[in-house]
Amino acid sequence: MSTEQQGPLHLQRNLAVCTESLEKMVRATVAHRLTSVYSLYCRCGASGKFPLSRKSFEVPGSPNSIAARTAEARKQNIQTASEVPVPARTAPGSEDDRRGTCRFFAIKLNDEEAVIHAYCRRCENRVLIYDRVLYWGTKRASTVSPETFPYRCTCGSHAFEVAVGFDYCDDALDENDINIITVAVRCVTCATDAIIFDDEAT
Repeated sequence: MSTEQQGPLHLQRNLAVCTESLEKMVRATVAHRLTSVYSLYCRCGASGKFPLSRKSFEVPGSPNSIAARTAEARKQNIQTASEVPVPARTAPGSEDDRRGTCRFFAIKLNDEEAVIHAYCRRCENRVLIYDRVLYWGTKRASTVSPETFPYRCTCGSHAFEVAVGFDYCDDALDENDINIITVAVRCVTCATDAIIFDDEAT
């Protein structure tokens, strides 16, 4: 099987070239081989969904709000952003394509059932990143999809850049024949990296 394919078939329209820094983090953190690492994107323009207004989950002005707790980190990010060159591999295509895409997601997952969903922060489109039942022939007691739970950064943020890594055996039959899947996130607010899921064929 060619490693040029962008991961499992259900994800291919949502995968693009990963930023170098995020890919390096993923490969350096996990102890196993990864054939490929991609960034997750939502094609908001292609979906026809309209951007939603920003939702408020907190009492405005609260000293415990995310904005108050991360003000200094945001200030440093803004200050250094102009000094850091933009990696050449960040864009998923043409300039028009970039305007129609979003790379920031909220994450909901269920570790026990191995289900991960990403929700676009712009249009709230849900992307199924992974469900173990789709791959390795396991069964659930119920036909109802299990409940997933919000993942939150230590700073309190719910917005992440998402990287998905796959390992394929040399004799993989097709794009869905993955051996390992790894999901990593980078917090949009404080730039904290984390591997939030790592699953291997049993």
